[in-house]
Amino acid sequence: MEGYTRMNIPPLDVTVTKAATNGHIVDVLQYEDYAKDPKKYQEHGSAGVLFHHYGKDLLLPVKSDYTPNVSLPGVYNAGSIDFVIYPDEAFADKYVPKQFVSMSNNDDIVQLIRNGEAIKKLDEPFITSPDEITCIPIRQSDQPEMKGLKEALNAKKIDIDKYAPRFGQNFPNDKRQLRNSSATIKIIKRFCENCDMEALLVFKDRSPDVPNPIGKEIVISLTETSSGEPENELALCDLLEDDDESSEYVDD
Repeated sequence: MEGYTRMNIPPLDVTVTKAATNGHIVDVLQYEDYAKDPKKYQEHGSAGVLFHHYGKDLLLPVKSDYTPNVSLPGVYNAGSIDFVIYPDEAFADKYVPKQFVSMSNNDDIVQLIRNGEAIKKLDEPFITSPDEITCIPIRQSDQPEMKGLKEALNAKKIDIDKYAPRFGQNFPNDKRQLRNSSATIKIIKRFCENCDMEALLVFKDRSPDVPNPIGKEIVISLTETSSGEPENELALCDLLEDDDESSEYVDD
């Protein structure tokens, strides 16, 4: 395992100390605590281990057992040893805990209330930087189309709330869709059209030796307005997608 330096956590009970890392709330652990029972924390599902890397304190999530193809930052167990995968330096700040919250002060009800509010704030699905730039956390469970949409919106470095008038009254619901792990074509189109982006859909052969090959790439723009259909005509796929979008999201 790569070397680590013991961190100085604030004087809190670490078993009930929480912090945010890369858009998730996790219980904060020193490596020594994690190493005593890695399986316990793997099953816990929301624990992070403190490391010092790139000259920063990083809180890396506890992941599943190590396999050669893992690539996401985190702590992986392989029996008697552990593997630590650090984020690329350009993304390291996402893993720097901005705030520690202790839930151990049961004697001070006022502090408990404040801690509860702090936890709620840490759990916001969108992180806004001091210069009003919205960062939408990208999760391991996100499907490719949702990862692409989030990456595109993050790359624009905008305050998404400033675009609310373009979305109209449905903006709160549209924004809430970004908490889901997948995105419908309708949602992708809506964000592209309202945030000055274009989305292309490409049809092509999966490999050169497939049976009955297309033989070429077919590229269409999802954001191009069709002039051949009435605007008030509702397609069947829109009805089906509306059902998906009206369901409650499950935030991992």
